[in-house]
Amino acid sequence: MKRIEFPGNERDFSVTYIRTREGPNGFITYYKDAAGMQTDPLMAWRVLGIAKNTDTGKALKAWCLEMHEQYGNEVKPDVDPA
Repeated sequence: MKRIEFPGNERDFSVTYIRTREGPNGFITYYKDAAGMQTDPLMAWRVLGIAKNTDTGKALKAWCLEMHEQYGNEVKPDVDPA
């Protein structure tokens, strides 16, 4: 599992993109004392609620879409059962 941190993370707000070998890649979000995991980049951005229209929110949306484009559609290698 590889973690990629959003560059604008702060003490009370953080988003991390998780790349997994098995299972779907996704975003771990923490905002307003609530944590969650989303696989959809726009759902990770919407966690901000009304704050998504700020400069940080716009940067987060661009970053989420970039991570999903770059890693979201990876084809996982088949596991050899032998």
